Order: sequence, then C-alpha cells, then structure tokens
Amino acid sequence: MGIDKVAAHHFYKDDGDKILQNWFLYEYANILHSKIMEAPKLASYRKKHGSDNIAAFCVYFAKRLRRSIAHVYEKRASSLMFEAQYIYEFYPGNSRTQTQRLLEAAGAAWTEHVQACAVCPNQCLAEGFERTDMFDSLEETGWPTR
Repeated sequence: MGIDKVAAHHFYKDDGDKILQNWFLYEYANILHSKIMEAPKLASYRKKHGSDNIAAFCVYFAKRLRRSIAHVYEKRASSLMFEAQYIYEFYPGNSRTQTQRLLEAAGAAWTEHVQACAVCPNQCLAEGFERTDMFDSLEETGWPTR
C-alpha cells in the first residue's frame, strides 16, 4: 500500500464513482491519517484506536465533507465547515477535548491538501464529477501516473 494508509477502494463502488472529487477525498483521508498519526496530542487516541479504526474514521470524515465542499463551490457558504458532529457520529462517546484535537488535525490536513492542490493540474474540486483514471493507475502501479 506504500504511502497510502487509507485504501482508495473505499472511495468508489464501480467505475462510475472514479471521479475527481472522490480522488480528492481519498487524498484528503490519507493526509488526515498522517496528521492524526503525527499529532502528539492524539497519542492516547492512537493507543485506544487501532490503525484500521483510524483509517475507517478518516474515510468516514472525508466522505462527510462532501456537502460542505459542495456548499463552498456552489457559493452557498464562504468557507468549509468541519463539524464536530462528524466525529461524534463515528465516536459517540468521544470527549470534547479529543474531538477538538481531531478537528485541529482535520483543519491542518485540509490546509496542506488545498495548498498542494493549488499547483496540481487535475483541479479535482473544480472538475469534481469528471471521470479520472488515477484510481486505475493506482491499482496498476501503486501511484497515479496521469
């Protein structure tokens, strides 16, 4: 799986789902995973939740951002909202402190991802519903070759 800690197959069911928006969310989930794994304040969270659980959370959280992303790009919102609700849905008994730390990791991951996307030619958010072969390339070579 290389640098991927969150598997790409979680972001598509069939070829019709292999779109740029899902690629963007897949990349975001991996960056979020790395932010969670490197955050000193989330050490107890990492001890309590195994690697598979953390990856599943990253998939869930990334997918829940779809509506917020759409609102920004449709000009119905001026900025992306990271909702604590998304964390409580996945971890119902989560503490307020840990939820805040996860939101901080989510924000840091978003900032890093958007900065990287600014120079990327794929424009995954602007062309979100366009089909991409990057998922197929990832399956074949281990990393997109587009």
